[in-house]
Amino acid sequence: MSLNLDKSSWKRVRLGDVIRRSRTQLDPVSSGVERYVAGGHVDTEGVTIERWGQVGDGQMGSTFRYAFKPGQVLFVSARPYLRKVGVPDFSGVVADKTYVLDAIPENGLLQEFLPFLLSSEPFVDFAISQATGSMNPRLLWGPMQRYELELPPPDEQERLADLLSAIERHRLSVAFQQEAVQVARKRWLSTAIDGLLAERVAPFEATWAASPESGWSASPVDNVTGRYVLSLAALGPDGYRRGQLKNVPDSPESRSATLTAGDLLVSRANTVEAVGRAGIFDERREDVSFPDTMMRLRLINDVRPKFAEAVLSSSHGRAHMRRTAAGSATSMVKINRKSLARLSFPIVSIDRQERLLAKLSGFGRGVASLDSLLAEVRALNSSLSAEIFGG
Repeated sequence: MSLNLDKSSWKRVRLGDVIRRSRTQLDPVSSGVERYVAGGHVDTEGVTIERWGQVGDGQMGSTFRYAFKPGQVLFVSARPYLRKVGVPDFSGVVADKTYVLDAIPENGLLQEFLPFLLSSEPFVDFAISQATGSMNPRLLWGPMQRYELELPPPDEQERLADLLSAIERHRLSVAFQQEAVQVARKRWLSTAIDGLLAERVAPFEATWAASPESGWSASPVDNVTGRYVLSLAALGPDGYRRGQLKNVPDSPESRSATLTAGDLLVSRANTVEAVGRAGIFDERREDVSFPDTMMRLRLINDVRPKFAEAVLSSSHGRAHMRRTAAGSATSMVKINRKSLARLSFPIVSIDRQERLLAKLSGFGRGVASLDSLLAEVRALNSSLSAEIFGG
């Protein structure tokens, strides 16, 4: 899809001449403000703010004093490569590193066009190049105002903003549908596993063909070695995630932990939310190892690895991991072979396991279909944004 834009009537402007920064401050408690928006509440993707914190929740810092109103644009100046821009439909406060912005219509910029401008690739590239600080780079207000762009006439801004807004609404709709399918999958799985647990159970170790194996962790290197180890993020809430690899030196120890397609992995050490996550390595390659923060399980023939993954991912499995994990809740916690072995595991026939897995596959296909649709929406948005804000 191409917009075939005629940019001959567009005018080159300086960003600082067409936007203003609101610096209105207030005490959120005494003024009765109910919500605050931190950087973590602003998503990297999209220009809609759907999350916030409640004033008085104990998590809001002392610098959250800058007021915003519905429709104003919030721009997170810290780490601009994250492209955190959003428009709230509620009032609240932000901290000093989030700019509250308004377009200046009399100077040619419409408010509805501003969030798409600030999330465009050329502006993000500029913001990254002008950011100061190495640990937590930030785009200061002065350099931000120096950005220059070709600005369409107001009527064309309105048309383009309507188009980009429609794409944003569609993206949110698809993302909501995907989340709904994932929630339904988790609920169905937990109910199904609970039903099986009411019939016949055994300790999880009764299904092991051998004691779980530990992996090998070497210090990652920057250069490509042809040898990789999984990162902790490789085991997500929905199983194995491809692409979560780190380069490591080739060694006999690394090769001893080489993965094979179909291997069942369990996270041995991770955060409270992630410890005990399971996944099945599904790549046909021989250059990837698993780290010592994971265990590899070999199961008897009467248990499908995918079924074991489903049990571990259910609310029953997750509750066991949280209950038996050792360590501080504020840092890395661990499970061990002994605690994993004690998990109550449903003992059912291969036929019933496969029926459950077939149902899960149906949910999976639904999620994958929505994933593909989301990718198409993102590609369309990127293409149109590049045409509008590119050279």
